[in-house]
Amino acid sequence: MARSSKSVARTLEDLTLDSGYGGAADSFRSSSASLCCSEAHGGNYWHLTDSMHSRHNSLDTVNTVLVEDAEILECTGQCAKLPELEDVPWSLGEVASALNKDEEMSLPTPPQDVLLRLSALVSRALVRVAKEAQRLSLRYAKCTKYEIQSAIKIVLSWTVSINCIGAALSALSLYNMSTEEDKFSRGKSTRCGLIFNVGKFFRWMVDSRVAVRIHEHAAIYLAASMESLFREVYERVLRSALLERDNGIPKFTVEILEQAVNGDAEIWGSLQHWQHLICGKNASGVLSLPEGLTLHRDQQQQQQQQRAAKGGEGNSYSQSELRSVEQCLLATRVGSISELSDLVSRAMHHLQPLYTKNHNNGTPIHQKSGMIHWAPEAIYTLCYFMHCPQMEWENPNVEPSKVTLQTERPFMVLPPLMEWVRVAVVHTEHRRSFSVDSDDVRQAARLLLPGVDCEPRQLRTDDCFCASRKLDAASTEAKFLQDLGFRMLSCGRTDLVKQAVNLLGPDGINSMSEQGMTPLMYACVRGDEAMVQMLLDAGADINSEVSVHKHPSVFPETRQATPLTFAVLHGHVPVVQLLLDAKANVEGSLQDGMENYTETPLQLAAAAGIPWTLHTWMESLRTCFHQHRRPLIQGLLKEFSCIEEEEYTEELITHGLPLMFQILRASKNEVISQQLSAIFTQCYGPYPIPKLAEIKRKQTARLDPHFLNNKEMSDVTFLVEGKPFYAHKVLLFTASNRFKSLLANRPCGENTCIEISNVKYHIFQLVMQYLYCGGTEALHIRNTDVMELLSAAKFFQLEALQRHCEIICSKNINTETCVEIYNHTKFLDAPDLASYIEGYFLKNMVILIELEPFKQLLYDAPPDSPGCDILQDLEKTLANRIQSIHLSSSKGSIV
Repeated sequence: MARSSKSVARTLEDLTLDSGYGGAADSFRSSSASLCCSEAHGGNYWHLTDSMHSRHNSLDTVNTVLVEDAEILECTGQCAKLPELEDVPWSLGEVASALNKDEEMSLPTPPQDVLLRLSALVSRALVRVAKEAQRLSLRYAKCTKYEIQSAIKIVLSWTVSINCIGAALSALSLYNMSTEEDKFSRGKSTRCGLIFNVGKFFRWMVDSRVAVRIHEHAAIYLAASMESLFREVYERVLRSALLERDNGIPKFTVEILEQAVNGDAEIWGSLQHWQHLICGKNASGVLSLPEGLTLHRDQQQQQQQQRAAKGGEGNSYSQSELRSVEQCLLATRVGSISELSDLVSRAMHHLQPLYTKNHNNGTPIHQKSGMIHWAPEAIYTLCYFMHCPQMEWENPNVEPSKVTLQTERPFMVLPPLMEWVRVAVVHTEHRRSFSVDSDDVRQAARLLLPGVDCEPRQLRTDDCFCASRKLDAASTEAKFLQDLGFRMLSCGRTDLVKQAVNLLGPDGINSMSEQGMTPLMYACVRGDEAMVQMLLDAGADINSEVSVHKHPSVFPETRQATPLTFAVLHGHVPVVQLLLDAKANVEGSLQDGMENYTETPLQLAAAAGIPWTLHTWMESLRTCFHQHRRPLIQGLLKEFSCIEEEEYTEELITHGLPLMFQILRASKNEVISQQLSAIFTQCYGPYPIPKLAEIKRKQTARLDPHFLNNKEMSDVTFLVEGKPFYAHKVLLFTASNRFKSLLANRPCGENTCIEISNVKYHIFQLVMQYLYCGGTEALHIRNTDVMELLSAAKFFQLEALQRHCEIICSKNINTETCVEIYNHTKFLDAPDLASYIEGYFLKNMVILIELEPFKQLLYDAPPDSPGCDILQDLEKTLANRIQSIHLSSSKGSIV
């Protein structure tokens, strides 16, 4: 009983001394006594100390959460990992140059292995930024500098994101100030003052499919931010106490880099390979405030000291309150809605200077002067994720008191409150809203918690709705009614259009929301064809523009956009067709003599994934080849697959193929050879190689096979390899011109003897068997004899037998034998078989280009046959193939 009374007294004392927002000393005493770590039995586990009966508030979890240890996460296997980039849009040489860009810093160049590891770490931050930008870009179906800027603020900590965005703004300012002459004399990176290649970043964003449309300013922002992040990480490592120095020169190793990063709470989490973002803590799980907030505290203390010099009390309270709020920002769990609401309110008040410091030209004016507030549903959603398991007294005044365990959360490791606030507010700012809503909190949970996901936020009518408290009752009522009208139209029910129009206000169907958008624009965003038709029938202005001045939450990239603009952006082709049929202007709001801030619908449609034209692609490839720009050549060859087959015109045969075969002949680069091989295979098409057909020729004379090599009835003898072979002139005279010429000049006699050289006896016997039998049906030709028989048939000008041998050869062709057979064929001058094998080469060139015999065939032409040019023959065969498949009147007849 005495022990129970002592516990109750201790609990009441804790509640009295530390209500959750008290002094620092009380908070630290409470938090340090709540959980302890034991390393018994070689493992880490947690146990409650004698303060377990106290009510655990948010401050009690500042230093008591389970450490998010890397080994623990690896062992669980439950945390998804980021994809590791194989190709990054920078080189190690560019990284080294970027680190030494600031002459005042005069940073030493780190070793190659350190640069490689640093590149791998920063590439993870690049992936995070790209993934967030990709989600944000779905809102308006394009990636601009605003999406990149918000993604950077979401992924990186306050201090780091401020530095990166500052570098991006500086680079973009230099780019915009460059003259017209600079466009032709200097590249974009030079005009931006960057080391990293802006073009590489743009290409990487396109290949990574960050968005359907990517603005060049987005690539500039991303390149400048990544370059700044490299310097930020490097400078933090140099400032680390772990760095040893030898005669003032720092000793830089991969181990020191890893240790310095692991100890820095502002960069460690964003450089890890887990998909969820770890914020506000280092690798040891120690929570800490960002540097920018520490500076803000010092600034506040200086102001308080100045007030104290003038003689006033209350300074210690303000100082203590600020210190308490900063500690509360590190809380990872809360006990109640009221506690969280009060904590968020205080946090937003004291964090506002940080957001003001992070403002830029993309932030709307109203946010620079007003406070962002949290909607009640956002607080409830955040409490759902932050509510902690705790022991509560049901009624401490009743004896004996009962303790109940509240609902437990499934997440053992939670981020601190300041990171919830940071990420949620960035999402709010990106959509130009006054208030944080529950979806902003869910987006933050998706990023900060492992295994949590939610859909990207779409463009909605209620994104920026906010009835200001400064409005009078009548204005607030009108605002609510207008919002109700927009909601009725967005629900998709066409029968509510008339009722909704009555609620929208004096402008009726053409009323605009806080985002400057009309109901017709929202219907075009959703792709609701029926609603678009109903709104047009109700008199909606088909060419209305997003207002520039009247509405404060207009997204900068949508200024002067029309309903057709939104339909094109989101790829709703039926809606686009409907608007065009209703005479929508394809030039949008652009008129003669007027300035326009956004692309026209026609420009957006032209940029929406339209493939290369063949002519543009070939001219670009020709220019790069003449300028020896190998990386650009590789990029263009990769783009050939985007060209539609309808583009395969005569120009491809007359100009494209000669150019590509010229590149193949001159380059001898493995990557380019592989790419060209893939192009040739694509051009050759999926159809089978044209088969060789048997030649059916009727012989004018024919003898019974019984007379084959029969001495008694023969009148001509052939000596083959010293052996006689008996035949009959009457058959041979009509067999071919070759036999006729052999027999024509012989003296008349009973028996004529003719010597045959360079033909084996059994091969000659097969030739004669073919003649006496009147065809190839009775022939049994071994694969080892087919080439010699082909040679004999070619010599004796027996076309049908030659074609039969060619057909047998074509059936024996594979990747191992094709080169050898082709060489024999070219030697025997069998053009039909050679053409067939060239078709086999083109159809399987991606595989063959890796084999050494085929490479030698392409590039090592024998000096004794100057007229034999395999590349020229392949070009001719491919040209004929394209002509027959794509340009002939009966396409596909080649099959």
